[in-house]
Amino acid sequence: MGENIEERLILSAFPKLAEDCYFKITSKKTPTYNCIAWAFGIDNRWMWPNTGKYHFIDGVHFWPDDTIIDENVDNFIEAFVSKGYEICDNCAFDAGYRKIALYVKPNTQTCTHAARELRNGYWTSKLGDKNDIQHESPFSIEGDWYGVVHCIMKMRFE
Repeated sequence: MGENIEERLILSAFPKLAEDCYFKITSKKTPTYNCIAWAFGIDNRWMWPNTGKYHFIDGVHFWPDDTIIDENVDNFIEAFVSKGYEICDNCAFDAGYRKIALYVKPNTQTCTHAARELRNGYWTSKLGDKNDIQHESPFSIEGDWYGVVHCIMKMRFE
């Protein structure tokens, strides 16, 4: 019963998911990590520049460069570059690579979200301090909450 309520809340926030036959909730709610950490491969702390905007659980968060204090998408791109990602031109599945998508609100450079491609070609997102979900493409969650896909990045994995 609880999952139906969660699903309805998610679908109301992300209406494009109603047409996504691969959408499913893949975790219980947890405030331990956020979308950027999830895309980065971290599931035990938040990852966000130390803007002072968020109160992290136990003060634990991560950012590759502690001098970054704003949410400009270029800072998020640099964080993923530091892990080995590079900007690419599409979100199509490419065996041997892991892809991520970074989101911004339209007409801004403020990063709002990151999604990560799974090895099966579907995508995963951590919805703030709520659930992880699976979705067919990075475009399935575009809308009022996260805005639009700003760029796709890829990294080779073994």
